[in-house]
Amino acid sequence: MKVIEWDDGYPTEESLERLGKVLNGDDYEKAYEAFWSALKENIYGNMMYGHTKVEVRGEIKDVWQYHTGGWSGNESIIRVLQDTVYWHLVLDRYDAGGHYYFKLPKSEDTK
Repeated sequence: MKVIEWDDGYPTEESLERLGKVLNGDDYEKAYEAFWSALKENIYGNMMYGHTKVEVRGEIKDVWQYHTGGWSGNESIIRVLQDTVYWHLVLDRYDAGGHYYFKLPKSEDTK
């Protein structure tokens, strides 16, 4: 499911608004898919996101990493995601500088 549209290397305001509506809508499965899709649709490719292991509260865990790299396009996506219930359910760790670590999505939890 593609949720982000790009304009000159930045997510469009319209696609960010649509993402917010889907994430806060009544179709929870669609919202869940859109949340993870937004974390994977990154103009910089997988150097900014992906599966990794990291310490979370003293335990090494398999997680999904997302790094904004200070780039405002990624920061815009994160701001939309932060305003959802899913954010609080799946965020495992945050490090200053735009480094986010999430519980693995369903599609990744067996890899």
